[in-house]
Amino acid sequence: EYYDKYRPSYPKEIIDSLISVTGITVDADLLEIGCGSGKATEQLIGKGFNILGIDPGEDLVRIGNERFKNESVHFAKGRFEEYDFEQKKFDVVYAAQSFHWVPQPIGYQKCADALKDNGYIALFWNMYLLDDSNADKELLEISKRYGGIADFVMEIECESRINSIVSQIVDSNLFEKPTVIRKLWKQDYTADEFYGFALTGNRFMQNSDEDKQKAYNDIVALAEKNRGIIERPYLCVLYIAKKKSLSM
Repeated sequence: EYYDKYRPSYPKEIIDSLISVTGITVDADLLEIGCGSGKATEQLIGKGFNILGIDPGEDLVRIGNERFKNESVHFAKGRFEEYDFEQKKFDVVYAAQSFHWVPQPIGYQKCADALKDNGYIALFWNMYLLDDSNADKELLEISKRYGGIADFVMEIECESRINSIVSQIVDSNLFEKPTVIRKLWKQDYTADEFYGFALTGNRFMQNSDEDKQKAYNDIVALAEKNRGIIERPYLCVLYIAKKKSLSM
């Protein structure tokens, strides 16, 4: 429930770009890796796509199936690299904030195997940006103090990370060089909302109840210095790559 409520979504422009670049239309078959509760899927609803989502989280799968019970969407419990698709092929395999959990090289290979000829892989992530402001410096210190709230990154580091993912896709030798689409956006959190976001992180969740309470107090104090709001900028980056043909 915390993940579903507090995790950031994705800009509409990113989803629109996924659709336009891949050229998918009504009745296209889509596969989502690490669908969670459907943060990305919800923006693809109502367009006539058939969507299968795979996620190891039983509760997240349940929430997703309840949410989309009247749509052409089905979430299944499992790990992508182990799941048996029974020869089913897809027009697009996509992953939002999840592909880094898939072991390689099997991840890219299984994506290619699951795609139809001329199908596409579409990977996207929100980068949690930091700058040199006092508020961001304090937020980084809070994060370090409690084992890491999120994988924060300075803007100057973004291009290096982007180039690394492009290289991974190209080096798989299974896909053409990806199209890269960036969208800068932001979300404002109250202290309670940002603490809810923190509780969706694996490292932060390992803290004792006492340390979580201390972290909450620190987050409240930070928000109070900034009109009760913690403003978070995100850079969402989408990588779209066409499956190489067998003749290439």
